[in-house]
Amino acid sequence: MKKYGIMVLVAFVCITSLFAAGSKETVAPVEAQAVRANVWDGEPVALKMMVFPATANYEHINAKFLAANPEIDRKVDIEVQLGGSGDGDVAQKLRLALASGQNIPDLIRLNYTQLPEFAEAGVLEEVGVYISPYEDTLIEAAKTVMQYKGTYYAFPREIKPKVWFYRADIFAELGIDPYQVKTLDDFIAVGKKIQQKYPNARMENYNIPARSYDLMMMLSGTNGSFCNEDGVYDLASDPDVKLTFERIKKLHTSSVNSSVAEWSADWKPAFNSGELVSQLLGGWFKTDFMNFGLTEQQGKWAIAPWPEEIRYGSDAGGAIWVVPKASKNKEVAASYIAKLCFDLDASKIIFDETGIIPALKTAQEDPYFNAPHKYYATSLGPVNFETLGYLKVYPFTPASTQEITIALQYLDEYLRGAMTLDQALQSAQRDMTNQIGNPYK
Repeated sequence: MKKYGIMVLVAFVCITSLFAAGSKETVAPVEAQAVRANVWDGEPVALKMMVFPATANYEHINAKFLAANPEIDRKVDIEVQLGGSGDGDVAQKLRLALASGQNIPDLIRLNYTQLPEFAEAGVLEEVGVYISPYEDTLIEAAKTVMQYKGTYYAFPREIKPKVWFYRADIFAELGIDPYQVKTLDDFIAVGKKIQQKYPNARMENYNIPARSYDLMMMLSGTNGSFCNEDGVYDLASDPDVKLTFERIKKLHTSSVNSSVAEWSADWKPAFNSGELVSQLLGGWFKTDFMNFGLTEQQGKWAIAPWPEEIRYGSDAGGAIWVVPKASKNKEVAASYIAKLCFDLDASKIIFDETGIIPALKTAQEDPYFNAPHKYYATSLGPVNFETLGYLKVYPFTPASTQEITIALQYLDEYLRGAMTLDQALQSAQRDMTNQIGNPYK
């Protein structure tokens, strides 16, 4: 049995066996039933919501949402649990919880990266019945990250197109229009122009170890993938995987790249010192940047699409919520998160706390989401909706977590100069083939 699936498949066997041995009556899945007319009737229930990388935003949102919805507040007592610093930590905790049958959360925050793994294992609740009342109001980009093989398994927390964060004041001072930056070479040239006035300025920080989101944002904008549709690993001969590695190295070795590591203690000070004047990231960074509490940066930053050459793609498609089949309160959990994700008033609560634009058609023209922002130099809405037009989701497999780990290992070797490009890709292909085999089997 291949390593990537052991934890989830064990969980699936445990859960299936438990229901087969311990239940004497057949209960139709919620997907086959209508949601109760008023799910908020009856005794209160406790919900556990597992998140990353911190709990504060979620706790504030839940408190405001419940205060605005007394009927739900009477029914739901929600506890926000920290699953770790990233989606990989949460995914691992979910695997362990499912395998043991203990402490299974009711709502889990993941990225679309992990959806194929858990959906294929059969451990997620199908949620189409909860989405159906809202389906016509959703933008198409949202539906992409809510489904796996045509079935709804997830609710969208945030669709994550590629967004360029830049110092609007410096760009304006030097007459730089981000929309005229077409290629990666143009991007580097802009950085060199800024350095003529601000010698310590840097445009990016693509470093070693490489970040999974940097790799996958670059790769998702191409037609490249680690394996073909039959599950055969062929990345060593994939021209777009090669191009992605080359682009990352071009940035890494350029004079406009900073050595400051993202999420290190040096990252926040590098914004205040003027070292970092630009970041190519996913739209999610707007929330984290505000959470940094850098009051000196308020009003100095704006957003734009990535340079045209690398504009398409996404960071893991998007952030999602899933409900495990083993949740004791899955109907209440799914109803709760559906209301939180798709109700326009609830979306305004989330926007105020995080800057996240809802995946609703009505939000595109709503002044609330298109007004000047209190922290950024421009409105977030128009650029966010523009970048959704460039959204492209990488074809993740049930083994994507392990595939990306292997790819990053050899990307680092290539960036260090310890391997040539061909050696790195051939080694990654060999390890994926030997350790995973076929990700669909």
